[in-house]
Amino acid sequence: MTRGREFDEAAPGDSQSDEAVQTMARRQFGVSLAVAFAFLAIAGLMLARPTHDAAADVAARRGIVQPEAPPVDLAEPAQRTAPRG
Repeated sequence: MTRGREFDEAAPGDSQSDEAVQTMARRQFGVSLAVAFAFLAIAGLMLARPTHDAAADVAARRGIVQPEAPPVDLAEPAQRTAPRG
């Protein structure tokens, strides 16, 4: 058998000291905090901007009837079968 590593190659071992592992963990924690603060900032900006109902604007431009619109009288439906002729 060969004497190769069987598990994760990046696992701390003889070649990495505890200080190196702690430094890597601190760096990863810092990056995670930066990403979390970026997401919070984006969420805050989205909440702070004025509301704009884009769907209503598009519907108004295309003449789509909104569900809140008053009912419109429609003609009677056509026959279900075509007459034979």
